Amino acid sequence: MAKILQSKGFIIFLIIILVFIIIGFGKEGYKFFRVRQNIKSLEREIEELEKENQELKSMEKYFDSQDFLEKQARLKLNLTKLGEKLIIIKIGEGIEKKEKTVEELSNFQLWWRYFFEKR
Repeated sequence: MAKILQSKGFIIFLIIILVFIIIGFGKEGYKFFRVRQNIKSLEREIEELEKENQELKSMEKYFDSQDFLEKQARLKLNLTKLGEKLIIIKIGEGIEKKEKTVEELSNFQLWWRYFFEKR
């Protein structure tokens, strides 16, 4: 029995088994590492989604509030409260509007202006 334990073949066999065991542990360790990374990224994503959910809930509360309804009624329907007066200012009345006329030039004329005329 002592001769078998000291033979080169047995020692090589033990080294091969040891290498396979080390490789197996390495693979499992790497899998464990990847799983932990995935868990951490999913936890971060959960936190972000919870924050977004809270923001959406607060927006929902605001949209259901009287303040929002009153603001929209004032903006879109021009409604006022009792005692308030609505003043509408028309923009553009009495102001001269200058429109640029677009000259229709041929392609050749456009290129000539591009290269030879100063701007």
